[in-house]
Amino acid sequence: MKENIEKLKPKQETSINKSNSIQDYPIQIINNDPPEIIFSDIDGIMKKISQKNNKKVIVSLTQILENGIWQMEAEFNNSKGWAAIGIVRDTYNIPADTHPCNEPHCQHMVSYGMSNYGIGDGAVKYQGNGTKGNIVYKDNQKIKAEFDSEKGTVIFSVDGVQQPVYVRGINEKVRFIIYIRNSQTSCTIHSLKKLIAPTTKHVANEIAVQW
Repeated sequence: MKENIEKLKPKQETSINKSNSIQDYPIQIINNDPPEIIFSDIDGIMKKISQKNNKKVIVSLTQILENGIWQMEAEFNNSKGWAAIGIVRDTYNIPADTHPCNEPHCQHMVSYGMSNYGIGDGAVKYQGNGTKGNIVYKDNQKIKAEFDSEKGTVIFSVDGVQQPVYVRGINEKVRFIIYIRNSQTSCTIHSLKKLIAPTTKHVANEIAVQW
């Protein structure tokens, strides 16, 4: 059950940025291991997820991704390379102490991680397979995941550079996820946005992971 939903009241209502036609959405999480996570507000929009102990933790955002283009931007700190972002099937309830690459969880979520995630090759992981081609990102880099419901895709970028390995064939509701596993690790979620138009494009050496 999605019982452990944590919500921090934003300091301002959902707003429209008219200059680039982007709508910011409040960031709320489903935390199935409450003793392990501190969820805090930074400025009314940005939120911070902090881990207490060395344990596998997956936090998902409550926002269901459908009907449009959704983008999450996150940044890890003090992770020691043990972290990832991705998506999960909305109907899947993530247990505590779970790794996105382990069965049966890997059948329901895609993840893209850091240097100590998987075998540290920056592969996009799904259903027990890893597809290489994206860079291995680090702490203090801004990572974006952009979901397009019309195209059925999730595309990743690192510090504004679009990565070639992406996910396609998504024809159901999903949610964004954050994975961390080390004490004192934190993840700042800079934003959750609904876009009027995609920020992604075709890039060289594209590789698609089929959902």
